[in-house]
Amino acid sequence: MVGTIEHATLVCQRCGLSTTHELAYAGRLLVSSTCQECGHTIERDVRDQYVADLRHRMASKPRRMLRRFRRRPWSYAWSLPKAAAAKPLGVLRELRLVARAASDVQRREEPNRKDDEES
Repeated sequence: MVGTIEHATLVCQRCGLSTTHELAYAGRLLVSSTCQECGHTIERDVRDQYVADLRHRMASKPRRMLRRFRRRPWSYAWSLPKAAAAKPLGVLRELRLVARAASDVQRREEPNRKDDEES
């Protein structure tokens, strides 16, 4: 249920240590960061930004494909069937990641809204 996973050394907000964090990206957008030491996760609701990023990636795809074809026509043609089959699954994983993070962010914000309404 993830897009692209990267790892980086960051200072954790919870444990205060400089530890390895797992960074989950959907396209070019950072969706979540998880401390590998204490498990603290920070998630972002990037739905609007993701839609804009996906539109841009889809619009620029023909140009990028043509550039790759011009650079290496044979290897590009050879890899195209596999890449074409894998692309929808990759986008689906990204969509699931973005939806899950948005849901988690909303769930965390609901108690704060209720407290504000009661005041």
